[in-house]
Amino acid sequence: MARIKSVEGNARRMLSLWQPPVHAGTPIGVLATTFTLDTALFEEECLARFADVQSDPRRDGALYRIEREEKLASLLCAAVVADIHHAAGRRSLRWDLLAARPASGVMHAKISLLVWHDLVRVIVASANLSVDGYRRNQETATVLEFDRRSADRMLLDPLLEYLRGIVGLCRGVATQRAYLLLDWVTENLPQTTAPGRGLQRRLILLGPDHKNLFDQLDEYLPAQRPETADVVSPFFDESLRSTGPEHRLWSMLRQRGDARLRLHVAGEYAAETGRWRLQVPSDVRSSEPSGRDGAVLSLHPIPVSGVPTESGPERRPLHAKMLTLCHPGWAAWLVGSSNFTSAGTGLAPYRRNYEANVLHFVRAGHDDALYRQLETGGLRGGAAIATEAPVDFAPAFDADDSEGGGPPPLPAFFAEAELRAGAQDHYVLGLQFAAGASPAAWSVRRDSETLYDRQRWDNDGQADAIEILLTKQGPPPSLLQVEWRDAADALCTVDWPVNVQAADALPAPQELHGLTLTALLELLSSARPLHEVMRDWLRRQPDDDDSDGLQGVELVDPHKKVDTSSFLIKRVRRACGALQALRQSLERPVLSEAALAWRLHGPVGAIAVVEAIQRQSDPALPDEWAFLLLELVCELAAVRLMQATGQPAPAALQAKLDLFVGSLRGRLDLALREASESLRAYAEAAMKESDLVLA
Repeated sequence: MARIKSVEGNARRMLSLWQPPVHAGTPIGVLATTFTLDTALFEEECLARFADVQSDPRRDGALYRIEREEKLASLLCAAVVADIHHAAGRRSLRWDLLAARPASGVMHAKISLLVWHDLVRVIVASANLSVDGYRRNQETATVLEFDRRSADRMLLDPLLEYLRGIVGLCRGVATQRAYLLLDWVTENLPQTTAPGRGLQRRLILLGPDHKNLFDQLDEYLPAQRPETADVVSPFFDESLRSTGPEHRLWSMLRQRGDARLRLHVAGEYAAETGRWRLQVPSDVRSSEPSGRDGAVLSLHPIPVSGVPTESGPERRPLHAKMLTLCHPGWAAWLVGSSNFTSAGTGLAPYRRNYEANVLHFVRAGHDDALYRQLETGGLRGGAAIATEAPVDFAPAFDADDSEGGGPPPLPAFFAEAELRAGAQDHYVLGLQFAAGASPAAWSVRRDSETLYDRQRWDNDGQADAIEILLTKQGPPPSLLQVEWRDAADALCTVDWPVNVQAADALPAPQELHGLTLTALLELLSSARPLHEVMRDWLRRQPDDDDSDGLQGVELVDPHKKVDTSSFLIKRVRRACGALQALRQSLERPVLSEAALAWRLHGPVGAIAVVEAIQRQSDPALPDEWAFLLLELVCELAAVRLMQATGQPAPAALQAKLDLFVGSLRGRLDLALREASESLRAYAEAAMKESDLVLA
């Protein structure tokens, strides 16, 4: 069954939600949605905890990069969907950054779907994936968990469908990886339902094609009207509207007798003036129904300065969003991303945000512990401010409900930037342009280098897709900069995220290029994580010009008379050991295309082994290289990829491996042309034994 936790915005508590419990199993993937995004926080704090990255990016340097690449490559998907206004920032290309461009409103939902083999955790929060959201603001979050024993599909399936809709707002091949993760969850959790008694949960999901928040509440809540409502929100409409959330909430409350609406808002008390400064429009007081003595609205300040923390009093802005409704026989508590605005609650006819909230409901009385937990849960303000007390009103607004605005969105004309596999010395960058109006003047840059511009696009016949070759100097770009002039001739510059077409387009960490066969054999033969074996290796190396020992070669003094046959035997034995270890590596359960690509093209993968064997082979002995390449082909041709369940891996993964083995066959055919007659005869017999045929 689903379980629930509530967290109020403390960095340690929020980040702890990304750590797997002991029974979670191996990590499968992450799909998160956010409005604003800090790529470093997501990568180094959230994603690292999810994937159990132990190294520290500031202390461990290369070892951190190696561990990060290794663990992220094993995931089925790691992706963030951010609103088009804020999809920016440098990052590792091992995870995808998708830009959502809603037709109405903004992508404001804050959902994190964390999938391990034996547990799925869903975090629905008010907090963006940003430093402010996780380290500074007062926030709230609720957690739903599903496991292989039971999963409330009435709760889970609508969420998965909603996430599919959000991914559908984005473009590019990276969306397919997100869909694969959603498919995995759909297919691997049991079909069970929630218990009929006790705490009930429902998702309140908003968007252009969804009912507004209040209509959805009416469908779920009992017919008896609540007597009290508590609202926590940092933002409100700029002006009171007859169709706004204040009036709609009053219509939900009891129409006869006492009814109370309590607004819990950000506040600061100035002792020198004796006045409160509240982050709420003054006209909310006018929303009380006229002619009803029992209907009372009160304002309750939540202090934002001098907030107690582990390190002492600090200023912590309010960013939490909650709604609590109570009747003597039931209580309901809503937690999520919806501000108390028309756009945030889905009441605005032409600007309806994507929002995600979880409703917790219990049928019980005041003496029930669960009732009391919902009635008083989450952040609350202090005592109500007297109606006659002097107050300074200082509301915070934004026309798009965008919490402070930001850069202009990337024009829809710039559809997709994609990194593709290239040759040994270059990457291929694919740019796709959407149909429609192009800015009058624009350029696409990589740092200070102009890669493409409007003039070249015109010269190319205004093509809808082009390819650019980028030399492999440093890491491939995770973002580009687009410059254009708007209607007012103001210069605008925003990021254009780059995603990879397939994992084999990504290079291995620079620190692991050109490993010796000795190093590869040790790294492949160990059952421990790559970065741990690397750390031990580095500690054992002598302190000289080749301190890591990874790129060293064996030297023989040409002035000494030695029996070099022993060196040949040693080289062949070492190579055969590496081939066996490589086969064992490939036969481990594989989850995704990225995981297979890491084993084939990664720093200790098949290509690295092939290149190391060729470097150690004596050019004067062509039979050595041909023999070892033959052994590699026979080893890999016998590999049948499997999933963790013991079932065969998807046919597409096996086809990729078979295609790779076919490419090695081509190299083997060339090597055998230089080999001796006896080795060619041996090769033909070995290939027949392995059900292979020489070209």
